[in-house]
Amino acid sequence: MSDPSPLIFVGGTGRSGTHVVAELLGRHASLHEIPIECRFHANPKGLSEVVTGAATPADFATKLRRYWWHRVRVGERALVRARWRARGEGKERGLYKIVPKDSFEAAAKRFEDATTGIEDGTRPEVVDAGRRLFFDLLGPLREGKPGLVEMSCFTIASARGLERMFPEALFVHSVRDGRDSGSSKVSKAQKSHHPSDPATGVEWWEGRLDLAERGYRGLSDPSKLHAVCLDELVWGDREASYAGLRDFAGLKESTEMRAFFEEDMNAENAHRERWREELSEAQQDAVVARYEQALERIEREGYHCAALLRRNYERA
Repeated sequence: MSDPSPLIFVGGTGRSGTHVVAELLGRHASLHEIPIECRFHANPKGLSEVVTGAATPADFATKLRRYWWHRVRVGERALVRARWRARGEGKERGLYKIVPKDSFEAAAKRFEDATTGIEDGTRPEVVDAGRRLFFDLLGPLREGKPGLVEMSCFTIASARGLERMFPEALFVHSVRDGRDSGSSKVSKAQKSHHPSDPATGVEWWEGRLDLAERGYRGLSDPSKLHAVCLDELVWGDREASYAGLRDFAGLKESTEMRAFFEEDMNAENAHRERWREELSEAQQDAVVARYEQALERIEREGYHCAALLRRNYERA
């Protein structure tokens, strides 16, 4: 077993167990889990796109100060807007929840001072400034623990840029049966482009998995990424999946991790096979056919998680 990693990024398609996997790792005494999706380092126009040349430092700094600091999510769907307006509020998100304002301002200014006038984010000084910004904002949250676990869904899709800033980092890709992942997204859908039924949910899942695969293939060292299946953690070969994750992260057995794994991680809490709810037999058959098409394609194209997803599907 290697030493515990000082930085672990957990990501995936969304609605695929990323939160619970990050919480499981964060129960270990050597790792502190960041309590929100920070996003500024991994999402579009984030730090990862800056250091790969897809965004400029100035564009990033603007979005950091506005969108990633504090935003109120109200959605696009009429029912979502009506519900939040009736309560007089939207869902507030952003770094303001975990970072003091003065600390944020100081960190943002340091980044801006270091990158002013630089359009090419791939330059070493920008990469260094991005790394420093990340730890300026999140490092103080460690609470005495040596390592951090950060969960933003796009961390796998953005692995190439994140690896450049954080060569010591490990990546955990949490996957799940695409029918359940897509169905869960349908239940939370707030925007017009989100899926509206289990079949389009599979399409959404497949598209997000494509992004994650491109991120994986961008890593200079693929051994830095470990795929773990939520279904196996809560229902399938639980012990082997749990031990594999722990070994990858270089973690010894932990009483707190073990307790969370045994008491909270189960098929009921994960809403396993929720996709079948309120569907006729014919509708379920159609979703199965669509999912099988997706599995066949990712196997044919050699996705890193294809065998894991196939094994999980056949076990179910």
